[in-house]
Amino acid sequence: MVGPSHFSVACILLAGLASSRFCPRESRDGFECRASKEPAQFKCGIFYNNLLGDNEIKWIGAMPDAIETVRRKDPNLINEVFPKDEQGNAVSEPYFLYKERSCDQQDANSKCYLLMDQIKQNKLDSCQKTIGNLEGLDTIGNQLCDQALRFKKADGQDVSQGLENQILTFYYSYCNSTWTPVESTSSGILNLSEPLCCSADGKFRRCDGSDFRREC
Repeated sequence: MVGPSHFSVACILLAGLASSRFCPRESRDGFECRASKEPAQFKCGIFYNNLLGDNEIKWIGAMPDAIETVRRKDPNLINEVFPKDEQGNAVSEPYFLYKERSCDQQDANSKCYLLMDQIKQNKLDSCQKTIGNLEGLDTIGNQLCDQALRFKKADGQDVSQGLENQILTFYYSYCNSTWTPVESTSSGILNLSEPLCCSADGKFRRCDGSDFRREC
């Protein structure tokens, strides 16, 4: 896909993610890397939905965690990588802090819907620069497939048939709350529009059999 793609936020620190942890920075950020309560904060994340067949979610990445990562590696990518706020600016860490120390679930859901709705149509064969792949050396789908199959192998599951129609879904956490689906009353739970399908060797393929970019 040509041009900027905010789905790059979805590939946060995929490389080296330990299956025994919910998220890469759990030892530093606390249980499940939930949003902090002090200071009052919310987070927006993307996850594999029911990847292991246990009705649980598996971590892909979240904001504002990813912003810190990109700022450290290449701050010039901030505007390219992240979705825009209500004023049309790329989101930054302060956006995720509640003013006046007030925890508001509806506000967290609404703001995460605003941000994640901007990336739900992005394609998985994009070579856009991503976190952990700032040179754009592989497609987003290939990265996601590699990690998904590693999660399944670590769980002792057979991956000889690859992965079919895996849903990638958006969740939010606020003030140390559990991760909750981002949704609207009119459209329901927000998911990435394109499901993830993978070959047995951990490479992305289109679920409908149509052509796609295989490498960058």
